[in-house]
Amino acid sequence: MTGRRLKMAKKSQRLRTTGELVRVRPRPATGRALPAIMKKGATVFRALVSREIPAATKIDVIRSGVVARVVDEMVEYLAVPKNVIFGILHTPESTAHKLIKDNRNLDSAASERVVRVADITRMAEETFGGHGPATDWLKSPNLALGGATPLSMLDTEPGAGEVRRILFAINYGGAF
Repeated sequence: MTGRRLKMAKKSQRLRTTGELVRVRPRPATGRALPAIMKKGATVFRALVSREIPAATKIDVIRSGVVARVVDEMVEYLAVPKNVIFGILHTPESTAHKLIKDNRNLDSAASERVVRVADITRMAEETFGGHGPATDWLKSPNLALGGATPLSMLDTEPGAGEVRRILFAINYGGAF
């Protein structure tokens, strides 16, 4: 193998996650690897919800930014109005629409919130046994959260921590 081909082979690596292989591709600017879920045409939010993704991969996704059209995917997947998603992501509506129109990525802060919502959604689906019951629970007022919906708490890490705590208590019979 030539030096260049060997270098390219090292950059085109595979990561093992929960029994599945996730292809990664090099990022043009830095040569660091990005997960295949970032490829154009992929349903990013569904891919993030579908399985646990290694922390290193999540960090790469967050740093490079999630494609802005993920807003539309989140609206469809969670069956909520766009303004709810804009609020969770702390992204002004006009900015989000411009990013979607220009096929650009969200900034790292909004991308981290997307990954957080996907992680909690996956946890809720595992807890409640499916997509429908999980999204219903995420959108319902919760006494343990002072009457707020779990989804509304996901805009901050402390809020997400409270939602995780409730899901763990439901899963393992603990007290709130």
